[in-house]
Parts: sequence; C-alpha cells; structure tokens
Amino acid sequence: VSTQSTGRMSRPIEEETDYVSSSEESSETEKSVKKPKKTETKEILVPKKPKKDKSDKKTAPLPERISQAIEDKGTDLSPEERLLNVLDELEATEEGLTSAEAAERMAKYGPNSLPEHHESAILKFLGFLWNPLSWVMEIAALVSIILIDYVDFILIVFLLLLNASIAYWEESTSGDAIAALKNQLTPTCKCLRDGKIHKELKSTELVPGDVVLLRLGDIIPADSVLLKAEGDGLRIDQAALTGESLPVKRFTGDQVYSGSIVKQGEMRAVVQYTGANTFFGKAATLVDQATKGEGHVHQVLARIGYFCICIIGVGLLVELIVQFVHYGDINKINFNTSKYGNNESHYPAVYDQNFCTAVDHCETLNNALVLIVGGVPIAMPTVLSVTMAIGAGKLAAKEAIVSRLTAVEELAGMDILCSDKTGTLTQNKLTVADPLAYGGHDPQDVLFFASLAANADNNDAIDLAMINFLTEEQQAERNKHQILHYHPFDPVGKKTWAKVKTPDGNIIHTCKGAPQVVLDESTNRKKLAEKVEGDIDKLASGGYRSLGVSISDENGKDYQMIGIIPLFDPPRHDTADTIKACNFLGVSVKMITGDQLAIAKETAKLLGMGQNIHSAKVLKDPGQDLVKLCESADGFAQVFPEDKFDIVKHLQKKQRHCVGMTGDGVNDAPALKKADIGIAVSDSTDAARAASDIVLMSPGLRVIEEAIVGARKIFQRMKNYCMYSISATVRIVLSFSILTMVYNWYFPTIAMVFFAILNDGSMLTISKDKVKPSPEPDEWNFYEIFGIALTFGVYLTVSTIVFFHLAYKTDVFPDHVGVRSLKEDDEAVRGVMYLMVSISGLATIFVTRSYGFSFMEKPALVVGIAFIVAQTAASFLGAYGLNGYPARRTPWKGSGWGWVLIAWIWSAIWYLPMDLLKFIVRGIVKGRLRLFRPSPATSKRLVAGHPFAGDHPKLEEARISQAREFIHNPRQSIEVVTRAQREEIYRQSQDRHRTNVHDLDQSSKRVKKHKKRSDSSIQMDEV
Repeated sequence: VSTQSTGRMSRPIEEETDYVSSSEESSETEKSVKKPKKTETKEILVPKKPKKDKSDKKTAPLPERISQAIEDKGTDLSPEERLLNVLDELEATEEGLTSAEAAERMAKYGPNSLPEHHESAILKFLGFLWNPLSWVMEIAALVSIILIDYVDFILIVFLLLLNASIAYWEESTSGDAIAALKNQLTPTCKCLRDGKIHKELKSTELVPGDVVLLRLGDIIPADSVLLKAEGDGLRIDQAALTGESLPVKRFTGDQVYSGSIVKQGEMRAVVQYTGANTFFGKAATLVDQATKGEGHVHQVLARIGYFCICIIGVGLLVELIVQFVHYGDINKINFNTSKYGNNESHYPAVYDQNFCTAVDHCETLNNALVLIVGGVPIAMPTVLSVTMAIGAGKLAAKEAIVSRLTAVEELAGMDILCSDKTGTLTQNKLTVADPLAYGGHDPQDVLFFASLAANADNNDAIDLAMINFLTEEQQAERNKHQILHYHPFDPVGKKTWAKVKTPDGNIIHTCKGAPQVVLDESTNRKKLAEKVEGDIDKLASGGYRSLGVSISDENGKDYQMIGIIPLFDPPRHDTADTIKACNFLGVSVKMITGDQLAIAKETAKLLGMGQNIHSAKVLKDPGQDLVKLCESADGFAQVFPEDKFDIVKHLQKKQRHCVGMTGDGVNDAPALKKADIGIAVSDSTDAARAASDIVLMSPGLRVIEEAIVGARKIFQRMKNYCMYSISATVRIVLSFSILTMVYNWYFPTIAMVFFAILNDGSMLTISKDKVKPSPEPDEWNFYEIFGIALTFGVYLTVSTIVFFHLAYKTDVFPDHVGVRSLKEDDEAVRGVMYLMVSISGLATIFVTRSYGFSFMEKPALVVGIAFIVAQTAASFLGAYGLNGYPARRTPWKGSGWGWVLIAWIWSAIWYLPMDLLKFIVRGIVKGRLRLFRPSPATSKRLVAGHPFAGDHPKLEEARISQAREFIHNPRQSIEVVTRAQREEIYRQSQDRHRTNVHDLDQSSKRVKKHKKRSDSSIQMDEV
C-alpha cells in the first residue's frame, strides 16, 4: 500500500468526502456507495443509559465492551459513526497497533484461533478397542473367564491390548508428522503493525484492534469492521456461514465475518472479534458437537468385518448343534458300556467334551472360542488405522498434505484430472513481448499506462509483470504519478482500472484487462474491432495471452483502446512428462483455462496433449450431450468459474468417473469443492486450500503423479489385507468346524490365541509393505476380492483336512518318511496341525499382495522378517507344544522336529498352485477367461472418455505393459501410441478382424514400438 494511501486513511472524515466515489465509471457499484455526512467535529454525542458505568465497562471482556457500546450508542448511526464508535471501544486507530500493544493484547485475549479440543490419550487408546471385531474378542474373553480359563482370558486380553497399542503408537506418530506439516498451511494475512504492512503475518497472531488489508481471494481472518473505502467496497461470499448463494456487498462501517471469502475489491478493516468470539467460532462450537461420519474405506472394511462375523456365527451354530445333539448322546452311550463301568468319576476328560458337567468343564463351549479367536480378523481396525496414517504421512513427505484422509482412497481411483492451466501446467511467470499500439500511440506508452493500473502489493503475476518490465526512466516517471483510486481485478469484470493524478495535476483513468472486455467498453471499438480480433488470434496461435489497455480522461467514461500487450506463460519443464505418466496410469488430463481457445490449443501442443479443446460456449448449447462432450474433450477454454463447476458435475453424472480438479484461485473453489478430489496447488489462495482435499506444497503436476502412485500403493495394501483376512476367516471356520464335527477332534483355545498373536501381529507390517501400484485406477471390486479370498479359504481347508486325515488316521508319513506315528494321538497331532495352519495361513499374504507370481515380487524387508519370526516361534510350539497343557481339556504336546519339517514341506507344496488359482479367478471376474464359450476378450471396463477407450485388446495389453514398466522405471523414455494411431488401428481391426488377424497383429506391433517386456513382467492374469 502506497504512502499516500496510508496518509489518506488518517485524515478526518471531512477531508475524505471528496475521495469516496470520485468518479462514475462503475455506475451501479459506485452509486450504491453511501457518502458520509459532513460534520463540524469528530465528536459524536450519543445519550448514555444512566445505569451503565464506563469504568466498569472498560474492565469487562472486550467482546462484551463492544456489544455494550453498540447497545449504548444505538443502531441508527451512519456507517462512519459506527466505525468511530468501534475504534473508540477498541482503543485503536486506522494506523493499526504497535508490536508492544499487540503483544499486550495477545496475552490478554489469546490467539485468533478456536480452542483446540485435544482428545484424551486414554480415550483415543480405548477407541481402538471399540469396534465390532473387538467386541467379539471381548465376548470371547468374557466366555473364557466364565469357563474359569484364566490363561486364555489373559492371552485374549493381551492380544486386544497389543493391537490397540500398536495402532495408537503408529497413528500418533504419523499424526504428529502431518500436523507439523499442516502448520505450514496456517493462513496468513496482511496486517498493519508499527506503521508498515506485514505481508505474511499468521492469522492466529491477530488481536482486536489490528488493521488488516483484505483483497481478492483472501479468507477474512477475524470478524472485522471495514474502514473508509479506497475502492468500491467489497463483495463477500458468506455462503459457508449464512447459506447465501450470491456474494453480498459491504462498505465502510459494515461488519465482515471470519471465514468469508473476498470475491471482489480491496479494503482495510479493523479486527473486532477473534477466536471463539467470532461468528464462525460460535458456529464451530455447535459443529464440534456433531458426530463425524466415517469415510468410504471404513465402511468397506466394516462390511468385510461383518461378513467375517457372520461366517463365524454360522460355523458356531452348526458346530454346537452337531456336538451337543449328535456326539453328546453317542459318547455317553459308549462310555456307559466301556471298561470304566457306570462310575462316571472314573471317566477320562474326553467323555465330558460333548456335554457340560461343570462351569469349568464344558469343552464344547470352550472349543467355540477356537472359531472366535482364530476367525475374527482382530488386526483389521489396527491395520486400517496404521495403513492410512502411515500412507498419509508418506504423501506429506512428498509434499502432498491430505486434509481429508479418505481422499487417499479416492485419489487411487481417480481416472480424470481437470487441471487449471495458469500456475499448474505453466510456470505463472509472465514474459512481456513488444506491445501492439493503436491510434498512433507509442508501444512503450501502452506498457506505461498499463503499469498505472497495477498494484505491486497485490503480488499479482500480471501486475508485477507490468511494473517489472518498465525501463528505469519509466519507473521514475511512474513514481511521479499519484494513484488516487485503484479498482482490483475480479473474475467477473476481468479488468482492473485506476484513477491517476499526473505530475501536471491532470486526472486520467487507465484500464487493463481481457482484450475483448477492454475493446467492448471503448469508444473506438468499431474502428479497431477487426484489427484487434485479428491480432488476438495471431498472438493466441503463437501461445501468447493478450492484455488490452485503454485510457480515459477525468470523467472515466469515454475510454480509448490504445494497444495490446502480449504475455507468454511458458509450460513447466516437467509438465509434459507428468501428463504422459498420468496417461500411462489411466488418468486422462483435461486442460481447463480461461484463456483463448487458440492459446489453449498451442499450450496443449507444447505439452503433448490432445487438440480436442472446446470453447466453454458449447456448455450452454441445449442440443449437446454434455456428458459425452465433457468425456471426449481434451480441455475447455474461455471458461468462467461456473463453467468449471458444470464440467466437473457432468463428468460425475451416473458415477461414471472419479474426478480430480486442481486450482489455485478463489474462482476455482466451487469446482474444487464439487470434485471427488479437490487439489490446491502450491501458492494457492486460502479459499482454494479451504475447499480442497489435498494441498500441494511444491509447484506443478509432478507431485500429483507421485501422489497418485502413493495413493494406489496405500489402496493396494488395504486390498491385499482384505483378501488375506477373508480367506483366513473362511479357512479357520471351515477347517476346525469340519474337524470337530466329522472327527470329533478338538483344538486348544490357547493354541489359537498364539496363532492370532503371531499371525495377526505380523499383519501389522503390511502397512509398510513394498507393493506395486495398479497400472490403472483402483476400485473396490468385491467380485475379485471375495472371489479370490473364498477360493483360497476353501483351497486351504482342503489342504488342512487332507493333512489331518493322513496324520491322524493313517501311517502314510511314518511309513515313507520315518517319523513317529501320530495315529489317534490327539495330543501330539495338535502340535503339527497348529504349525501347518500357521505357516500356510500367513503365507497367503504373499499371494494376495502380488499382482503376478508371488515369488517374483519381493516383499518389504519388515514383512519378510515378521513372517520368519512368527513362523520360527510357531515351529518351536509345534515341535514341543505346551507339555500337555491344558491337561483337563485339550492337552497340547509337541509332535517333534520331523513333523515340523513335514508341515513346512506340505505348506510349500500347497502354496505353489495358489498363484494359478489367483490368475484364474481374476481372469474369470474381469472377463479375460471364459470357461464355457468363446467371446471377445476385454481386458478392462472401457468407458467413453477414458484416455484409452476404444483400444483393441492387444493395444490395451500393450498399454498396461507400458504402465507397469513406467511404474518400475518412471523416468525412462517410453514411446507413446498416439490417439490417432490407436483410432486407426481400431478401425482397421473392425474391418479385418475375422479375415486377417495376422495383419492386425503385425500392425499393432509396428505401432506400439515400446520396449519388449521381459520374462519377469509377463503376468498370468492374461491367461
């Protein structure tokens, strides 16, 4: 803000009357400005109520004092009178506060922030024990204590506490790291302190009485009262607070609320309320009392958890019915006629297994704990929390800060990215070329007059370019001109103008803005229209933006267009590679810009994007199929804020696409909020950041590419664990239910507790696994997840039953291997069964975590170490058991190291076909493998508008191969198959598919020209 402006703000009201609304250029806006009344003195005589004591009022809290002042002095005051009263009660001036005064008020009133409600560490920890899966385990612990099984009770409680402790630790650690990075996003404001503007003062440091500068795109940092206007008032968007759909106009003396967004204008304001005393703060107190809903990932995994609980419930019901009704009577009859006679006190423990004789001797109920403890995926809530927290922390380390955690999952499924051009695809560093002058004006005069309609304090790229490209002589001449009135840029008017006093005392008006707008408002438009339009198109074809410049005399009405200034915003050096990478990942990038259509096409050509770019005018055509138009387009030009919103809305219709939107300005905020993933790029306004789900800390799209890959890795870990947990539940419930019902054989509960501690504990490392992201957008394909998981569960059940039968009912292994016989040895066979179930169960994660052959995709070191440690402990338990404990129920003895070796070999043999099963199920689910009749192959769901929609399957396979190769070596140069080539190949394939398949294959190979896939990258999912 200029020195002259500061001086004007300190002058009495009488001297200010000739300044406000000094011209009639913006008729409707300036006519609505209320002119202050001239007064003889600044003192305002207002009757006071006798019962009010001023001394008492001064000692009251500041908000109460201000409210008291308004009540005392009435409401029928002019805006200037209200402003003076507020300044008087705040003990402040239009010059702002000093640093010492601000520090004193900060100590008295606190920071300008809402009170932080820190969650109790104990309640946060207990929260990990409050979910349906934990409830089932807690019921199991309760049953154990009822059955007077203290050891199982202690171990089950230990298992619960272990999971909760790890989840609490990991989430707290990651949360602290993200919070530290989020502190960098604390909104800043321009504040007048010590007589100078502090441009980057944190909003939390504001105190009542501070003077702040509000301009386009700012989020108002505190409830404030507008000071005397240097412009035409402000347009404020209060939709977030009041629900008003249109911006409201505010003038001198009006109050503006914290959280509102400045849509137009520039004014100073004095801070009145801060923190919880603001309008927003009082509303937020009520909002905090509302229950926050869970994200989509939580809902998906909750459903999987409920499925596992249902499977366990059915297994328990069937087992209890069979054991109590069938085996209970048979065993009682057998024992009544056995060698033990009729004295039941002489019967061994097995007699009591099928009906209860005492609270501490009901083995059937005790055996039910096996299905509960082993079947419940107790680590699921912990894995969910840890995976999401660690994943968000890794994205933050890549300078992509997640403000809504569930956006990580949506980012993994994003298939369309609508990107703003200026500042995102380009550098937003404008270069000024030689101006084009009209009407006999000198080109350098065009640039000079444009600089008079610029304000360096705004940090606007165009304003800075106009000023910085002046010569030294022009800079000196500009400093001699006095800016009497500056009207900042707004997205609707698309221009700025200023009222200027020249050194010789004359008054002129200068204007710069969109050339069409400047031309339409000029009196010489008819004379220059053809010339200007031709120059604009010529410049646009070369990638130049045009800035129109016009001048007027003192009346500010009869503008004359004097020239055009060409501006060039070069693309970022990494944008082309990033767009290519996004295409490889199945994400279509669409350019959304307010620039000319020719500029958009030229920029797209430089970036290697498609040329199917439309003017936003087509969005208003009622005869267009707007959904298909938006899907097929490579971008849109000459868009307004409402057009961006409509484009996102059309792409989201019928849930056909997961749409991401990038932006940086206040005009992008509606579209950012509407998109599935709103992404605020670096240096974006506070309004854009507030509307976004992800905030980028580094410039350009490169970090978006990394964020997509990172989000897909997080999604893949979640998906891998889901398949593992479902298969483990199905396997445990089916295997031990069948063994109990068919063989009347029981498994010790304590063994299953050890199984859960070791295997589920190992699963916590999946959150740090090294996975390969999907080469295409992710989605929760439950047919694939449940298909693979149920197949593995049934397959491993067969493995378990066969192994048990061979070990328990035959001497196959002793006869051929030489180990001791376990035939009908209930106690010893439990050791080897525990080990075999543990090894084969935990090894399933290596199959579910890999897209191809599991032995060709190395896991993270921590996952491998966890598997080795867990199964080493399981091997010792299998070899030695617990020395016959628990003796009265299901004694567990070791089976020896010979059987340990057999269990490892058996698990390895049955492990090998699991990859093939995975490929077959995935092929059936995705339509790649038809078992009963031949049909055209489709390798994925193709939708209109997808960057590779319409590809022949062979080209689709090539694209997926390229995507995988890019993921592994992202910076390698890979030749791209262009859209035209793809369309030509697809057209030829339709004509010659039945008669000349060989020619099609050769043509496809010639077009692909990509690096041959190595044997290691050939995947069996395309069987």
